[in-house]
Amino acid sequence: MTAGQPMIIASKSNQTNRKQELRRKVSLARERTLALLTWVPDEFFQIRVHDFYSPVGWHFGHIGMTEEAWVLEHALQKPCRDERLRFLFANIPDNPKDNRVNLPSREEVVAYLAATRQRAMEALEQTDLYDSNPLIADGYAWEFAHQHECQHQETIIEMLQLITKRSTAPQTTPFGLRESDAIDTPTEMRVVSGDVFRMGSDDPNGYDNEKTAHDVEVASFELDVAPVSAGQWLHFMREGGYRQRGLWTPDGWQWREQENVTAPEYWNPVQAGNAYAYAGPRGFRDIDPNEPVSSLSWYEAEAYARWIGKRLPAEAEWEFAAEPGEVPGSVWQWTSSPFLPYPGFRAFPYDGYSVEHMDGRHYVCRGGSWATDTCIRRRTFRNWYVPTYRQGLLGVKCAK
Repeated sequence: MTAGQPMIIASKSNQTNRKQELRRKVSLARERTLALLTWVPDEFFQIRVHDFYSPVGWHFGHIGMTEEAWVLEHALQKPCRDERLRFLFANIPDNPKDNRVNLPSREEVVAYLAATRQRAMEALEQTDLYDSNPLIADGYAWEFAHQHECQHQETIIEMLQLITKRSTAPQTTPFGLRESDAIDTPTEMRVVSGDVFRMGSDDPNGYDNEKTAHDVEVASFELDVAPVSAGQWLHFMREGGYRQRGLWTPDGWQWREQENVTAPEYWNPVQAGNAYAYAGPRGFRDIDPNEPVSSLSWYEAEAYARWIGKRLPAEAEWEFAAEPGEVPGSVWQWTSSPFLPYPGFRAFPYDGYSVEHMDGRHYVCRGGSWATDTCIRRRTFRNWYVPTYRQGLLGVKCAK
């Protein structure tokens, strides 16, 4: 079995428990997916709310298509039930995002989710997981589909926030983060003593970009004990952080100027008074000055770090400082590291997930947000985006 591929389970006797575990996990994930579907307004189901995204309704169908495609088509060499929907919900160049607005109704998408799930579960019941096929061994294809569904749940939440952002912000002055909420005290830091540690993972169910585990030496450094708060970010804004060109990289300043960025993505100005409300997935809400600031681009995070006299942590520093088994905070945290392959990297189960983004133009963020499922919130999980992306639940924890 080659590196980056699942290992065969130890014996046939533990298949019953493994299959029960998979059924439980995918069932819980589907409950959450269907709950999120009820949050989507009908008028936004089939439209694109941002250039970066497909229509929100497409993501629900894509979840079902991916499960069927990897379990039935790729692992078991069986055809998908509906080739038209297989194409419509595929993330491929021949199906550009503008084409994905041609969606079935909400009810048809729900029926498609149910039908593809039934086929996947029937296949799980009938399949011997003690197999040399790496897509079948230990239920890899089902595990892969489960993690994929959980990732798209967070994407759907991001899109729900963009939908809220399109609506009218609250007008009452008491609602929102006000200038008096600014916090001028820097985040406390802790010393992390340097050492050699094992970075990455050889977990057969981890993603290809987490592999392979390898030794990395990290020098001693300091790290914030918590992500930068909304109140601290407001202080950065009041002190002219978005107006000081010297804080930004040339590309970052050009982007800030072109996009007229003056606050985090989901901070909407309250119409009456100098304050901000947060565009959440279910409407506008107040912003607690002590909550982690969210919806920042890499450019913004890097400018803040420079302004406060710190820097972004390297990816290796972040993972080294994270305790094994630690559940991260409520926002993803940008690092200074481009998304690049580890030693021994091998694309699996396909090139498109990681390889296409290992171009030096995407930056790694680590940890997880309040919307990230526990199956993703692991110490070795690598998320990545272009430096202009700020629609996710992205924050910052600084280093020295």
